Amino acid sequence: MTMTHRFLMYAILLIAGLLGGCSGDRSQDAALPMAAPEQTPPTPAAPPRRPNILYIAGDDLGFSDLGAYGSEIPTPNLDALANNGVRLKNFYTGPACSPTRSMIFSGMDSHLAGVGVMGGSRPEHKGQPGYQGRLNFHVASLADLLKDAGYNTYIAGKWHLGWSEETGPVARGFRRAFVSLDGAAHLGPFSWNDDGTNRYRDGTQLVTASHDFYSTRAYTEKMIEYIEADRAEGKPFFAFLTYTAPHWPVQAPDEAIARFKGKYDAGYDALYEQRLARQKALGLIPADAKGAPRAEGQPAWEELTGEERRIEARKMEVYAAMVSELDIHVGKVLDYLKSIGEFDNTFIIFTSDNGAEGGRRETMSPLKEWVEKCCDNSLENLGRGDSYIMYGPNWARVSAAPFSHLKGSGYEGGVHVPAFVHYAPLGRAGTSVAGVGAVMDLLPTFLELAGTAHPGSTYKGRPVLPVAGVSLLPMLRGEVDSPRRDPDYVGWELGGQRGIRAGDWKIVWDSREGDQARWRLFNLANDISEQNDLAESEPDRLAEMLVFWEDYHMRNHLIP
Repeated sequence: MTMTHRFLMYAILLIAGLLGGCSGDRSQDAALPMAAPEQTPPTPAAPPRRPNILYIAGDDLGFSDLGAYGSEIPTPNLDALANNGVRLKNFYTGPACSPTRSMIFSGMDSHLAGVGVMGGSRPEHKGQPGYQGRLNFHVASLADLLKDAGYNTYIAGKWHLGWSEETGPVARGFRRAFVSLDGAAHLGPFSWNDDGTNRYRDGTQLVTASHDFYSTRAYTEKMIEYIEADRAEGKPFFAFLTYTAPHWPVQAPDEAIARFKGKYDAGYDALYEQRLARQKALGLIPADAKGAPRAEGQPAWEELTGEERRIEARKMEVYAAMVSELDIHVGKVLDYLKSIGEFDNTFIIFTSDNGAEGGRRETMSPLKEWVEKCCDNSLENLGRGDSYIMYGPNWARVSAAPFSHLKGSGYEGGVHVPAFVHYAPLGRAGTSVAGVGAVMDLLPTFLELAGTAHPGSTYKGRPVLPVAGVSLLPMLRGEVDSPRRDPDYVGWELGGQRGIRAGDWKIVWDSREGDQARWRLFNLANDISEQNDLAESEPDRLAEMLVFWEDYHMRNHLIP
């Protein structure tokens, strides 16, 4: 057959196939053009890259402590994440650090995850599965689940969910870990442990900090080291960078403190008004918001002596240095991610672990006696590694602005924290969402990002509890206003401090009121600082909210 004959034959077959395409075997017809020598099969598309997940947490950081939330403290790196990302306007934690962390890693309420109480069981809680004071094994750990899904898992900073190797971060799914076991020191080896040393767990090994140790710098360097060590594997990572700053004691390098010398000489009352005004100017709070008054019995700045003012101002200088240094070191991590081309493919979320801490534990036993022996709390030495102080309730009120009450409380100042997400594929830069989110929602959010799911009722041969949190991604993408449906509320309890939020309504029980304790009702839409108790004037609304409380109590097996 000549070349001409072959060409005519091919043309006839091709025309027949095109014209006869309405009947007969379509698959054979479609195959004919593919037989042409000049056609090549398409290259399969590469599977989409799964995002890295970086969770950055501050410790005892108040709602107004970042520049993007009204602070005068320079925090340009975190501000850029907030301003170019998605802010969660109504994001809630537990009243204190360990309950919050248990909810992060379990996706459920702290009373089911093992931290219904801080530090250990009271007599009435002994033997109860939700009150061990550590992350229990009735839950599947977030780090384990992401590790199973092919992620490298790293933690640097505060763990606070178990002191032993068997309950430490490596045992719960972290490939690499460097964590503080007490979370209560920042500079050098000094701490209030029995042996006076600041203890850490490096992997599974117990270590003591060196004299040139600085927690914020150490955690940052460890995290970059971990990511870099495994980068050639090409796997996505989950990194929990959980700083202990600005948790007490207030300590920072001398050069960092020097940057704030004289900045707080006007005092805490003036600073409170400045932050409140800036929050209004930024549109974070209503223009008519009044904030919260000083705690009962606390002196006005003008009532302090000159020496008292100098000491108080120094405390805030050190605290501001801690926040500033946290931001500087976050910037180092972000610069590293950009340098390796992973910044845009990393889902970055920042939150505090609870509200601002207003206590003065160094003035109370047993810490008081230890501080008197170990530490130099003279004005000139405040903020160094061998000093041990807290900045107190009046500066903490500034940090909590515009909210009332502080860490440990069910009021907004204890549980409502700054929170924002930066992730380029969301395409929602500079936006905010108002739906109520909570730390137990992070596990399902991260699992959805990783393309995996919670195992359900069993994990590694043991029974586990189901997840109670919900993914925040639909809300972050702007698809829904609220991540929750039926019932649409969040709740918390610790040491008798209780709270429920549903929509704009909230009820709070403050056990510190003793015999005077009762449920109080607030409408946060027009009373953001919880100053106007509506329990008596809105009895029907209070009754509705108490139904939510009973549901929360029952679901989470609370023991009074």
